[in-house]
Amino acid sequence: MKILKPVLMSLVITAVLVGTVWAVKMDQFSVMEAGGGQVQPPETVSVFVAAEQQWPNNYTAIGTVEADEGIMISAQVPGKVKRITFQSGTEVKAGDVLIEQESINETAQLNAAQARLKLAKTSYQRIKELKTNKLASQSELDTALQQVESAQGDVDDLNATLQKKLIRAPFDGRVGIRQVDLGTDLQVGTAIVSLQATNRVRVNFPVPQDWLSQMSTGLPVEVATGGRSNQIIKGVVTAIGTEIHPETRNVIVQSSLDNASKSLVPGMAVTTTVTLSEPHAVLAVPATAIIYAPYGDTLFVVDEKDGKLVARQQFIQTGKARGDFIEVTKGLKAGEKVVSAGAFKLFNNQAVVIGSKPTPELKANPTPADS
Repeated sequence: MKILKPVLMSLVITAVLVGTVWAVKMDQFSVMEAGGGQVQPPETVSVFVAAEQQWPNNYTAIGTVEADEGIMISAQVPGKVKRITFQSGTEVKAGDVLIEQESINETAQLNAAQARLKLAKTSYQRIKELKTNKLASQSELDTALQQVESAQGDVDDLNATLQKKLIRAPFDGRVGIRQVDLGTDLQVGTAIVSLQATNRVRVNFPVPQDWLSQMSTGLPVEVATGGRSNQIIKGVVTAIGTEIHPETRNVIVQSSLDNASKSLVPGMAVTTTVTLSEPHAVLAVPATAIIYAPYGDTLFVVDEKDGKLVARQQFIQTGKARGDFIEVTKGLKAGEKVVSAGAFKLFNNQAVVIGSKPTPELKANPTPADS
């Protein structure tokens, strides 16, 4: 009897536990069955009506500004800097003297050469008269003429050297920062200062070979300087390179632009846009409407079904982007409503309602305030 009593107590406790667990599970099942008929509440979304837009047929690339004329002025003959007549960063005219080199030795040599030339000419005239009177030979006359020409050559050579000692601006432009000082001993080829003619500039930019057939001289070009000012300067395509780079498969195209405002500086990187043809119609939707995935790009189209709005997931193919819009080339028709905000929280055939809150304005050419 003492042994049976603990056994009975154990059985009773086990039965109570099993009954409790069974009751809890049955209650859970009943709750699940009661909720099985519940419908997912509709999501609030914003919509955009797909419509055709007129987009310009443009090609855009990063170009590099070059001066219409630009050189590094350097010394042509050796000599010390005697005089500097320009200030760094100023405008100069063609023919202005920029640097004068010391020329004491060359001046002295020129005086001596001029004296020899004068003597040679006098001797030549004397022998010429003697030859007329048959008192001098033709050989003596030829020798005297050779001495005149040799002395003249020495004079011309020294005059040219003295002219080279006056280093002049070859064209109108703006000088950069000088790289020499008074007393600097210049050697042939020593860099003195950069001179750039920037009233007109060239912009060179790369064009892939696939676009080359659409390029031609005379096409309009717009160059954006970027930065805070972001000025737009207009020009035309003036030249197309004759060879394609074997590694990049690009050809260099050149445009010419007026730069009276001096906003384009040689070496500057700029955004270059070439208008290739007249605007063409594209079917565009907001970029926020598209869901990108490895298996394909999709968006949600809002349809009316049984008097309610549902979101239908639709596979599409996209094209070019412009501002806040993306071109849709396949999978969508003009006039269909697409979800422009809130697409990330939807699934196929989910009920939706169109929200009443205003959405940000969509622009093909947005200009952010802090750009």
